[in-house]
Amino acid sequence: MYLAALNIRWMNIKSIFYFLAITLVFISCKKDDDVVIVPPTDLSETIVDDESALQAYFSTHFYNYEDFENPAEDFDYQIVFDTISGVNSDKISLLNSEGFGFKTVKVTSENVGITDSDEEIDHKLYYLVAREGIGAATTFADSTFVRYQGELLDGTIFDSSAAPIWFSLPSLVTGFAQGITQFKGGGPGSVNEDGTVKIEDYGIGAIFMPSALGYYAASQTNIPAYSPIVFKIDLFTVNQADHDNDGIPSYLEDVDGNGRLNNDNTDEEDEAKVFTFVPNYLDADDDGDNTPTSEEIDIVNGEVVFRDTDNDGIPDHLDPDTK
Repeated sequence: MYLAALNIRWMNIKSIFYFLAITLVFISCKKDDDVVIVPPTDLSETIVDDESALQAYFSTHFYNYEDFENPAEDFDYQIVFDTISGVNSDKISLLNSEGFGFKTVKVTSENVGITDSDEEIDHKLYYLVAREGIGAATTFADSTFVRYQGELLDGTIFDSSAAPIWFSLPSLVTGFAQGITQFKGGGPGSVNEDGTVKIEDYGIGAIFMPSALGYYAASQTNIPAYSPIVFKIDLFTVNQADHDNDGIPSYLEDVDGNGRLNNDNTDEEDEAKVFTFVPNYLDADDDGDNTPTSEEIDIVNGEVVFRDTDNDGIPDHLDPDTK
């Protein structure tokens, strides 16, 4: 399953292991005893190529927007991309389509497994909202019931699921988890006579991501290294996640606010002593003080209230000095 994220870094030691894994992919042999290891390309280089490729795609492709504007009775509500040429010369490009836009996601060298650079570059994550959906809004940390298809810009399909599947967004590539927040789930489901569930007015669209928000240098089967990728999605259901059942919704455990949960680990230094690395959203005791996180917060009218007993600016559940 290609959507599974590469957990680039929880600690420096994991960065080293990841770096070794992906650089092995790029080993080329000049002769039997002469091996060259090619390190990942800097973000500042790949973003230029990725952005150029994406813009060229957006300006030369359109989607079946007319089907969505006036749906036939048997329309399957599937996104279809095609080139603007021939009989399609008058079509509206993706770049000029209603519902097309982008959000900015910051990417660091560390995020893509580069350990000898400190680049920090804003990347544009593009999306096409054919139908927003009428259900619950989505955060990058939620659990989602999704049907999807992954493609390269040349149309090569590298992954798909014809039937909807549940995904925990923090375990997926950053571009998918961030892009799907532009959509909502569908309405309440109804049960058909055959026992299947029907969900209407669900979110439909696509996410277009530069390689740094996908797999970057770590090539996958049918996904070359440094490939911008596209995901068509149907978002049926969204469930707000609390992965460790500590009372704090997982999206609120993004301590540094970078939209990635796997690098937020308050008691990382203590865990390193026993080679156990558990980010806060999976850790029932975030600060490692042997007092469960659920006992260091308050729930008032269904909302989380973070206590700061010693008024030092650090919430109790992240402060080992408070119990």
